[in-house]
Amino acid sequence: MEFHAVILCGPGKQLTPFSSQRATGLPKALLPLAQRPMYEYVLDWCEKAFFPKVTILCDEESADSIKDALEQYKAQKTASVALASDVLEMDGDVLKFIHSIEVIEYSGSSSGQVLQFLTKNEILQPLEHFVLLPCDFITNLPPHVLIEAYRCRRDSDLGVVVYYRNQLDIEDKKHKIFPKNYTVYTDLPCGSSQLLDYYSAEDVDFHKGFKVRTQLLWKHPKTTVSTKLLNSSIFFGNSQLIAERLTQNANKFTDLYFASRPLIKIVRDLARREWQSANWNLSIGFLVVPEQADFFRANTLPVYMEANRHFLKSQARDSAGRLAAPKEKTAANVGVDSMVGEGTQLGEKTNVKRSVVGANCTIGKRVKLTGSIILDNTVIEDDVQLENTIVGHDAVIHSKSRLTNCYVESTHDVLKGTQSKGDTLLCLTLEGLVESAIESSSSEDDGSDSSFDDYEDDFADNDDGLFGY
Repeated sequence: MEFHAVILCGPGKQLTPFSSQRATGLPKALLPLAQRPMYEYVLDWCEKAFFPKVTILCDEESADSIKDALEQYKAQKTASVALASDVLEMDGDVLKFIHSIEVIEYSGSSSGQVLQFLTKNEILQPLEHFVLLPCDFITNLPPHVLIEAYRCRRDSDLGVVVYYRNQLDIEDKKHKIFPKNYTVYTDLPCGSSQLLDYYSAEDVDFHKGFKVRTQLLWKHPKTTVSTKLLNSSIFFGNSQLIAERLTQNANKFTDLYFASRPLIKIVRDLARREWQSANWNLSIGFLVVPEQADFFRANTLPVYMEANRHFLKSQARDSAGRLAAPKEKTAANVGVDSMVGEGTQLGEKTNVKRSVVGANCTIGKRVKLTGSIILDNTVIEDDVQLENTIVGHDAVIHSKSRLTNCYVESTHDVLKGTQSKGDTLLCLTLEGLVESAIESSSSEDDGSDSSFDDYEDDFADNDDGLFGY
């Protein structure tokens, strides 16, 4: 069984102001995690899975930048093969993987249109099975764990959706970082699980309650409702079977239907039909990432910050016990739990702790960086203090500024002596004053929906005579 992997590179609305939602930002897929574009971690995961075909799906505005970055990634992989020419079989697999990657431009307004786009344009052909992947997940879970779970699914499963639990040390009492979505599933006697329903936090707030249908409980009495599980946006599916069912129900699965829903709600609707209709006979499998594995998505700024710290902690553990080389008293101090990019200059008595500093930055004298992320080509003048702050590329922070828990937009010029806490410092622009219809629609990252959908009875089938609505 072979898979066509499709990596979805969205606009990164929840990573504003550092994503391409702002004119100064980078495409979400290219935002650096521990000095590497985040999509490279997904490609490395795909390489371990030996997927014969990998497609990167992105919008037209990001396509050129992602293609350029992909060429650099391929060049690095090719160079590593040349250095390890003694392992011929592995070299062949790496080269085959490199040539299997392509970038396709996609102009849809919602993640739900991805499924329609892929099946309608036969992009997934000739492979029967596919997997949709976000560009922002980090995991040490071997891909074969998920692949085997899909291979061992029931014959009635159209696909398998993957969820995970938050493992990061982030306080989120008001559910601003991780939305309180309602996922309904059931554990089956065979040992697998099945997705039954899903409501976003916005849906529940809008309807002032959460509805569980009697029809669902009649068929699946041992049902679980969870607000702790998070959608990974990983979905394994059978392209031929899904395309066939979408075509058979074309009156329901219209262009407007796909354009107004995120992917999770389309998967949800396919899952609902199993208990709504006596004639559907197909379901959606449900898998939760094992707690023994690390898994998180850098799809919000707090998680993005914590994801970088995850790599810093790992580096610190690997460096434990090593003796540091002696330094001059006036030299800059970089902790073992920090990273500094190539071409970056550090001034005298500068102290860097639990921070990531990008390439070609200029850091002045007596600067203190603690728990911060500095993107490429940033200039930080003397006597600046940054704590838990993210600074975008090509920004300038003038001397004697002190920023705590702040976000500084790329190319922004922070005035001398600025004192700020918990603020987002943006460039002066009219951008964002008029929000387009697409931008005000559902966020692809959190699965929310601007048209708060209620339970739809279009699929209700009471031919069994049990329910007389």
